[in-house]
Amino acid sequence: MAGLPLPAHAVRPRESAGSFDHRFDAAARADVPSDGTWHTVTVGEIPVGLRTEHLCVPSVDPTVYATLVLSNATDQALLAGPVEVSVDDEFLLTAALPTLAPGGVRRVGLGPAEGIRVTRRTNLHESTAGLRNHITVLDHRVHVELANGLARPVTVEVRERVPVTSDPDIRIEERAGWTAPEAGTGPEEHAPGTRVRRVDLPAGGTAVLDGGYEIRIPAGKALVGGNRRS
Repeated sequence: MAGLPLPAHAVRPRESAGSFDHRFDAAARADVPSDGTWHTVTVGEIPVGLRTEHLCVPSVDPTVYATLVLSNATDQALLAGPVEVSVDDEFLLTAALPTLAPGGVRRVGLGPAEGIRVTRRTNLHESTAGLRNHITVLDHRVHVELANGLARPVTVEVRERVPVTSDPDIRIEERAGWTAPEAGTGPEEHAPGTRVRRVDLPAGGTAVLDGGYEIRIPAGKALVGGNRRS
């Protein structure tokens, strides 16, 4: 069997779960035909938590993606492999399920959500402040518009990023409404400076999000020609 190619999305346990050991006890004996092909045998059932989330990072890609967040609150491990996703009892796709250790939370991508649109516009205003105008102020404004063309309400998480600095003389002031993701509570790690905002959109509904930040740079810290903007 070691020489057979694996089925789609299947991963060998030593590769998918190299950080822990786990034993699965079958509920009963099972007969497996010795015909040199793969067969599916039910070993047991593990209840997992499921919720659908829509994500978008409009500064990188103007596409909203549907995802499935899985949580394992049991003391049983769930190894990586194929998972069949159905919506309203209709088969949607077969995706790759990541390993879910006991207590684990992971996210599975379901592809673009074609019925949800996002538009992002930015504006930058540069000025000076302070005595003798010795501080350069870079005022970045972000405007995001969302539209739900689906026949059901959805929740969309919009992600942005703000600059980070270790220099105490450079100040970054953020506009209200956006929050940093809570460390260790979600299904993935976030890059430094990540900010999120969750929006509930009714069927056919729209929403507008405004945000941004100001960067205040003392004259002695500025680079000649370096105050460029993305």
